[in-house]
Amino acid sequence: TWDDIAKIMNELTGKQCGESKYRKDFKSFQRMYDANLDTLTDFGNYTEAVMEQRRELEKAKIQFRDERNAWNKQNYLEARVEKDLDYLGEALQRIGRISFNVDCSPISMNSDNDLIVCLSDLHIGECFDSFLGKYDSDIAKKRLDQYFNEIIKIGKRHNSENVYVNLLGDQINGNIRLTVQLGNRENIIDQIKLASEYITSFCVELSQHFKQVYISSVSGNHSRITPKKEDALKDERLDDLISWIVEQMTKHIININVLETNLDTGLSIINVRGQEYVNCHGDYDFMNQSSVGKLVLAIGRIPYAVLSGHRHTPAYQEFNNVKFIQSGTLASCGDDYTVSKRLANKANQTVLVCNNKGIECIYNVDLS
Repeated sequence: TWDDIAKIMNELTGKQCGESKYRKDFKSFQRMYDANLDTLTDFGNYTEAVMEQRRELEKAKIQFRDERNAWNKQNYLEARVEKDLDYLGEALQRIGRISFNVDCSPISMNSDNDLIVCLSDLHIGECFDSFLGKYDSDIAKKRLDQYFNEIIKIGKRHNSENVYVNLLGDQINGNIRLTVQLGNRENIIDQIKLASEYITSFCVELSQHFKQVYISSVSGNHSRITPKKEDALKDERLDDLISWIVEQMTKHIININVLETNLDTGLSIINVRGQEYVNCHGDYDFMNQSSVGKLVLAIGRIPYAVLSGHRHTPAYQEFNNVKFIQSGTLASCGDDYTVSKRLANKANQTVLVCNNKGIECIYNVDLS
């Protein structure tokens, strides 16, 4: 009862108040409490919301710190890679000056045509010996020397002024399949070193016989880093590294020029005597009207001709005035794949004589 409450309160506080005092105070408090009940309840929710937002803020701060650390680490690694590449580039230039110490005096020559020299599917590192053929890195070097001599003859026959060296991919054999790995004599590193040395030497020798040497490069499927095609990034091809090495080692030679005309690592466009030629490896582009039409739409222009490799045999077709020229391979045939498929063809590379009207003639150079 309120009398009991008054007695307890008086004992606790030392006061002498009647029960009406405490009853009236309680009713006043009750009215105030009821009037502010929503505010008091919302304050509890508000406090909880503030605590939740503080937790989210702390989480965001931790995420930001982790992202900043990761970003700084990435920048550091990229800076280290760029520094190492700069150092490697300088080292290659020094090696190039020593290994290819040639006469850099300009060649005085004027004519109405240039040569396009295809270097397709060298497959450096591949080694086989069967009834269909034989191939290894030493044979590759001999065939390149033979090819060079034929180019000099063609150049003299037509009084050609400049030469465009088109690296059309698969300069190394790579390790994209188990059968490929088993057929390799050299590992990937040695393949890159040999291919870079062979191609550099080839271009340097050409520079002694022609006014200007222009180098254009696209990557092939055998130089991809990841064995499975569906898992491989299109632009991660070791052919791109080889062309970079060739560029560094020939920078001191004034009439060798590496063209920066690539749309990506698999496509480049060169201009020879006013005509445009598209270079590709051939693993994404095929010698048929549909494929050529897709290529033309993709690049947004109609080239005079498309040059490719990949299929290891020379060929020529024309689709709606766009010429498609396919170069051969330095390796011929005789490996497990060509033996099982009964594919027999000679080692072959293609040379084009080009004037301001386009292709004057095509040489399919057989190599033994």
